[in-house]
Amino acid sequence: MRALSVLIQLGLALLLALGQAAFAQKFPDRPITLLVPYAAGGPADQHMRAMVEDAGRALGQTVVIQNVPGASGTHGALALTRAAADGYTLALLPSTLYREPHMTSVKYDPLTSFAYIILMSDYTQGLAVRADSPWANWKDFVSDAAKRPGRLNIGVNGIIGTPRIVMEEAAEGSGVQLNMVPFKGDSEIAAALLGGHIDAAPLSGIASPHIVAGKMRYLVVLTEKRVKRYPDTPMLKETGTDVWMSSPYGIGAPAGTDPVRLKLLHDAFHKALDGAASLKTMEQLNQLMVYKNQDDYRAFVVDTFAKEKIRITKLRQRGLLE
Repeated sequence: MRALSVLIQLGLALLLALGQAAFAQKFPDRPITLLVPYAAGGPADQHMRAMVEDAGRALGQTVVIQNVPGASGTHGALALTRAAADGYTLALLPSTLYREPHMTSVKYDPLTSFAYIILMSDYTQGLAVRADSPWANWKDFVSDAAKRPGRLNIGVNGIIGTPRIVMEEAAEGSGVQLNMVPFKGDSEIAAALLGGHIDAAPLSGIASPHIVAGKMRYLVVLTEKRVKRYPDTPMLKETGTDVWMSSPYGIGAPAGTDPVRLKLLHDAFHKALDGAASLKTMEQLNQLMVYKNQDDYRAFVVDTFAKEKIRITKLRQRGLLE
């Protein structure tokens, strides 16, 4: 009887393994939707559009991008909480997700609502102004802001996005008041800056072609280290304001998605991330690769979520976030 029981257990295990293999082989059997929570034309949108063809080729199915801008980049994450956990609906997940729950009531939990697939890239940000602006550097900008409290308009991506938080910290560290003007995406911000509707904006690689064309310039870069493409532009932290920006993004799925499917998705997007189209786009946008696999990505989220709680608490104590 014991031998029979062992044989039955082995048979069940084999059937389960074969079932899982068949399950994996059938996936995907239809197009996959990738939600990008920014307007079309922004840096993350450009990067994803450069990657989806290679990712789709690796998966054997088309990956379709759907732009869902607004809500400080959280529309994609919110959609995941309502989507079936079958691997056919994915979303680009920005760093805003780890901050928003500490600021307001949200319908997701960064630690339980998502299956983290792959962390991919980080923006290289700088404080951009029009090329004909009167400020030669951050010191000039701060001096003008001190004379006109709250009168200099800064375009930021979303109400509680990383650019807005960093600029609040920069203003507080420099002893000035700046007026934050929220937009839905970097392409809108760039257009507003070029049109003279705002005075400055923290912009990522979307500014690069305008800088090359002589229409914009950076007063400072908002990075931890100097940027190779702009070696003569100082970091904000070099000016005496010890602030810098990090805002990496990745791809996630609804919590509960089958691990076999998650691994297939990770491998496909990892291949695409290393592909020629992705690398070329990141170079054009002046972005960094910050690849992390599923386990390391999740560990990064846990750590960042805890740090953002401390950060937001400090900002509130200083009256910067009301």
